Amino acid sequence: MQRQMKNHILFLTFLVYFNQAFGQVMEIPVINPSFEGIPAAGQKETLFSLKGWYDIAPYYFKRETPPDVQNGANEFFEVKTLPQQGSSYLGMVVRQNETWEMVSQKLSSPLERNACYEFSIHLARSEAYFSGLREVIDTTKKFNFNKPVVLRIWGGNGLSDKKELLAESPVVEHASWKNYRFTFKPKQKLDYLILEAFYKTPVLLPYNGNILLDNASSIIRVNCPKTADFAVNILPPVVSTPAETIKQSANPAKTPRRSDLKPDQKKRTDVAQDNAAKKQTKKILTELDSKTLKEGQVIRIEKLFFEADSCNFTPSSLHVLNEIYQFLHTNPKITIEIGGHTNGVPDKTYCDELSLQRAKSVAEYLYQKGIPKNRIVYKGYGKDKPIATNKTKEGRDKNQRVEIKILRIK
Repeated sequence: MQRQMKNHILFLTFLVYFNQAFGQVMEIPVINPSFEGIPAAGQKETLFSLKGWYDIAPYYFKRETPPDVQNGANEFFEVKTLPQQGSSYLGMVVRQNETWEMVSQKLSSPLERNACYEFSIHLARSEAYFSGLREVIDTTKKFNFNKPVVLRIWGGNGLSDKKELLAESPVVEHASWKNYRFTFKPKQKLDYLILEAFYKTPVLLPYNGNILLDNASSIIRVNCPKTADFAVNILPPVVSTPAETIKQSANPAKTPRRSDLKPDQKKRTDVAQDNAAKKQTKKILTELDSKTLKEGQVIRIEKLFFEADSCNFTPSSLHVLNEIYQFLHTNPKITIEIGGHTNGVPDKTYCDELSLQRAKSVAEYLYQKGIPKNRIVYKGYGKDKPIATNKTKEGRDKNQRVEIKILRIK
């Protein structure tokens, strides 16, 4: 027994030495993870004061107010949500004037390139968040910033340097607190953590919305998964938090992590995933073939669907979007244009804007997957280039399209 204990101590000592010697920090603490501070509504006249965190929106937008330190009791802007932990939390908004809020802090140890990390934070939305708008002269008029938004997590090499988008939450629509767990793999060494409130993407028009943040975890280094996919999980509520029903179909937290599975369970999971992948191997864009492509060639993106009068594509569109991503990823010398088109029914201004935003939403999806921006341009052609008559539904459906144009093959 003593010999086993001695060996165990020697092994732990070796692990500590190994981690220190090779700089593999396994846990990076977040300063003030539950956003404890003096409750206050953000004001232009006062500096943002929250230990560990810095308001970096002024680096991007001028004359806007900083985030709010809320506690639910003072009810700033009629927000009555109580903290998930401690005595206060952070409230951030997005605005219809195309500005939004973000905070940053320097990490005690950097996020290493190609290492994998896990980070969790509690998120919620207030159903009431009444405030004025800087553009509105009538200061007595209030607007409800209650539309749901997302949380974006960035890494940077400076206080306001949003160098790499590490993760993005689903749209936070619920009023009760839920714990979101993010896993990510930086592509470069990063010294700063940036939390940003942002619109539901893709978005046609900016809007007024809010997100509440509380009780963050440390950033934990974990073993990288064998696949390249990283998940955002909504963790089951703890006993101290009022439970809210989470739909099974929308809650990936019900699925255990691979590292928690037994060998036979891992094997069954791998087989199931392989079978599911085989069912989706049928190619949609058969013309998208590097062996036969020519510069100037135009390919319509089939199976790409948008919500009516919107640039929000439906979940069923992800298959073809991921197909485009895989093609660009494996053919790094090809540059493309994403072109949006509408039918000829609406007025020109509306058609130009909608077609541009739909093309942009496709391009931004590919950017976020890792395709460099200099390889994709996007344009909105409106109703200027019909390929069929607008007098029939079939013709209008053909005209309402998004296309890929091969700009350069090197």
